[in-house]
Amino acid sequence: MDNITFPSQGSMSSNQTFDSQSGARNSSAPPEFVNQGLLLWNQTRERWVGKERSSNQPDRNQGPKLNWNAATYDSLLGSNKLFPQPIPLTEMVDFLVDVWEQEGLYD
Repeated sequence: MDNITFPSQGSMSSNQTFDSQSGARNSSAPPEFVNQGLLLWNQTRERWVGKERSSNQPDRNQGPKLNWNAATYDSLLGSNKLFPQPIPLTEMVDFLVDVWEQEGLYD
């Protein structure tokens, strides 16, 4: 076999060799790739959803979180106050679509 060592260029490090017959790179100790972006995303997501996702999931038997008779767009979204309890996304989307349909903003 003909092994040639190349100087470090681009993605090949100086401790890598190239086997000209097989076209394969040989390395004494290849570094393990760590996706730092994915790690950061997972940490941020964990803070957002919490460690106990099952406890944050809405119980389908509890019924709606919004009082549809008393809820208005301004009462819910007119301030930057937090809701007393989390509102499932599907319920909020249904509410917004109903309001937009009443105001002629959603066809």
